[in-house]
Amino acid sequence: MKNKTFFKINIIYFVAMILIAIVFILGYLGLLQNEYISSFLIQIMVMFAIPLLMYTIFVSKNFKQTFKDTGFKKISARMIGIAFILGIVLYFINNFVAQFFSSIISLLGYENISQTTTVTFSYELLFREFLLSCILPGFCEEFLHRGIILNAGKKCGNTRYVLIISSILFGLMHLNINQFFYATILGFLMGYVSIVSNSIFPSMIIHFMNNFLNTYIYYGYYLNWPFATFINDLQALIMSNIIIFIVVNTILFCLLVMLYIYLTRVLAKERVRYDVKKIISCLQINNLSIEEAQSKINQANEILQKSASLKFKNTISGGTKFSFLSQVFLISSIILGSLITISTFIWGII
Repeated sequence: MKNKTFFKINIIYFVAMILIAIVFILGYLGLLQNEYISSFLIQIMVMFAIPLLMYTIFVSKNFKQTFKDTGFKKISARMIGIAFILGIVLYFINNFVAQFFSSIISLLGYENISQTTTVTFSYELLFREFLLSCILPGFCEEFLHRGIILNAGKKCGNTRYVLIISSILFGLMHLNINQFFYATILGFLMGYVSIVSNSIFPSMIIHFMNNFLNTYIYYGYYLNWPFATFINDLQALIMSNIIIFIVVNTILFCLLVMLYIYLTRVLAKERVRYDVKKIISCLQINNLSIEEAQSKINQANEILQKSASLKFKNTISGGTKFSFLSQVFLISSIILGSLITISTFIWGII
């Protein structure tokens, strides 16, 4: 049963990857030049609506179960706050990783030959950028990768495997060599957050924050917005000296990674506390005897004590191997994404 479910999940993703590739090729050939229409097709239709319908029809049988399977589980206000902080932390980690890999592929001969156009700034443009670059990707891309592939996939028995696969597919989904490396690492880090929080909402918040800060700082530099000019001036100062650049970036990167690990542990403990609070609230409804209620509370306290000793490496568990047919469609998605990604390296297309 689990192999059949994962087989269907891989078919769903393979269909999505084909449709993404079609939209990408149509845009490259000039047959679909409106970036807003293409973004709408990819985000709303390909990454959300079609996978949602396919999973509901072939796996869950109803929409409520689909959202439950894909990790749409309530989180506490504290978890929301932690997720926003993680979003800021991962934005800077992502920037370090992006600069590192961009430097490497530049040395290997990558050159962006895509044409750029000068656009007159307007608040309407800014709204569209926030919608298409921050809100929709934060929801739709997370639904497909951290929702269907990771959260629904981990129910099939191998959390570690689907975490890695969902991260690679997330990187390949961007269909360009410049984004593949850092998107894969970012996908892994967001996937781990989704696992420890047992919900897709923290990864959605992190994804939104990463894209939001990127857009805000890009436009804010030209519009003299607070924080944006400071970040750009700080980057310019750090890059002014190679020794300062290496030392400062190394220290900052290490501190950010440690902060990420610490926050994920706090998030995992908060998930347990939130679940225990729900258990305690149920005790008041069930009209249990004092002895029975005390027993349940003791069990809840034991869960809290165990949560205090959560280890980063123990959160991801292994599991069963998947069938050959599941692997066929999974590998096909990887090959398709890889071919287009490699082509962007050869021709410098983004």
